[in-house]
Amino acid sequence: MDTTTQKGKILSMRNAQRSNKKWLPALTPVALLLMTHLSHAQGLNASASVEGSTILQNRHSDVRNEELVTFSVKPEGILRYDSRTFSGTVIGSVTHLERDSEDVARKDTFSEFSYNANWQAIDHILSFRASGNQSYIDGSGGDFLISDYFLNAESLAKVETQNYGAYLTIPEGDWIAGGGSLVYAKTNAEESEFRPNIGLNNDSTAGSLYLMNGDNAQNYFWNLNSTYTKLERSEESGNGDYIGKYATGALDSMLYNDWGIRVTASYDANELVARTDEFSNEREFKSYGVGITYREAAGRYISVTANKVDSDVERDDGDVFVGVDAAWALTPRTSVQASIGRRFYGRSASAGITYNTRKIRGAVNYSEQVTSFSQLIATPQSLGVFVCPTGDFTADACFQPSSLDYTLGDDEQFLQFITTGLELSNAIFLRKAANGEFGIQGRRGTIVLNLQYADDEYLDFDQQRKTYSANLSSSYQLSRHSSLLGNLRYGVTEQMNNGTDRDSEQWFASVGLRRTFSRYFSGDLETGYVTRSGSLATSAYGADYNERRISVTIRYDFE
Repeated sequence: MDTTTQKGKILSMRNAQRSNKKWLPALTPVALLLMTHLSHAQGLNASASVEGSTILQNRHSDVRNEELVTFSVKPEGILRYDSRTFSGTVIGSVTHLERDSEDVARKDTFSEFSYNANWQAIDHILSFRASGNQSYIDGSGGDFLISDYFLNAESLAKVETQNYGAYLTIPEGDWIAGGGSLVYAKTNAEESEFRPNIGLNNDSTAGSLYLMNGDNAQNYFWNLNSTYTKLERSEESGNGDYIGKYATGALDSMLYNDWGIRVTASYDANELVARTDEFSNEREFKSYGVGITYREAAGRYISVTANKVDSDVERDDGDVFVGVDAAWALTPRTSVQASIGRRFYGRSASAGITYNTRKIRGAVNYSEQVTSFSQLIATPQSLGVFVCPTGDFTADACFQPSSLDYTLGDDEQFLQFITTGLELSNAIFLRKAANGEFGIQGRRGTIVLNLQYADDEYLDFDQQRKTYSANLSSSYQLSRHSSLLGNLRYGVTEQMNNGTDRDSEQWFASVGLRRTFSRYFSGDLETGYVTRSGSLATSAYGADYNERRISVTIRYDFE
């Protein structure tokens, strides 16, 4: 099949899929009018905006070269409600694109939404939360930094998540403190044009409980942590459900000054249900240990234990390993936490470090968990380094909070990063991940650096996937009404599957000027460059391609 015929079929598929959404742009004026009227209701705060862009794109690849002009219109509405016990936010937007090239004209419409609600049933003790969103992401995971509505739109998969949870806090008393949660989540993902047979429809349930000593503890310090996870995968996938259970506890008995004895135990079980192949085994792992603790205060201690394994796996049963658990506030501005132990898959570790000054902020963590695409995409991560307005994650709009324990306002959220490089699939995998976020904020400029690493070892089949990414965002205020913006992204994905190695490398760089003309009217001028190479996945432009683009954007805000 020649390139033109294939391209025509792709366009026909997209137009057919979008034909039932022609009503979305027509509703925009009505929605904006309702938003302005709702803003006068007591307890409600409504705002809306309309953004229009013109993008000149020049693409080159081994498959085809093309120049096109894309016109984009994006109306967006935000509705907030806040009372003493309840708060909620709803954000909705519609992006309508019209593209013109030498070969074909094309129209696309994408609708997105997100919401969150929080009800304090019992102040500071019991709360109920609900959240959800609909967005479009790169389904292959091989182009996670560069695929968007303007490039590789045919590879985007629509993902919808819903989360409902109950959260309990046991206030710290003389003898006990703790908390727990019970969360139900639903994830639905539709296949993309370029991967028409890949989709999922999963439900998951997660529960957690932690208990610890109260503030009256002097000679005995203890803690107990437990989690339960169940992922119900669609029957069509044939993969079966997954159940995971984990619990760990420790008791320190102080004997002489800051020295004491620690006893510890852990339980770890994982099962792939309704499987009949080699991956169906239930894994159960237990350990018991004893050691010493040096404790100066609640946030300054280190424990070393010798632990014996009781496991279903014969080669592990009876082994002895050294475990370490430490937390130490090095200075009032710097603290570290680390633990080393063993779980059913072998050696395990977790670590974290935070650094906080008036202008410089940083946080790094490392964790290991058995998880899935559904669970990761439903719970975006945040290290609490920057706070941003709801729905806006640009460096120009975000600021450093006064501390890493900052309490968010009604129209604020932490700078989030969706776990990158995820392939849309039903698979269960062991993820070893490190994330770092660093920020510098001065009187005129802001710099945000985000680093991520993930090593995913699949439990359903023989596959391993590694992802490395870096994202540098900056802004500099040229004058009261003008700012210079910059963004640099780099990512690498490596995949090993049945002895076959494949990878992808991607770069994105942009620089732009933002100008505020009035309280409601602003505009952006931006130029960018994209390049992609490698053998992992592909697109309508092949495996290797690049693009240059220039965009002009105007925005009007309604309040």
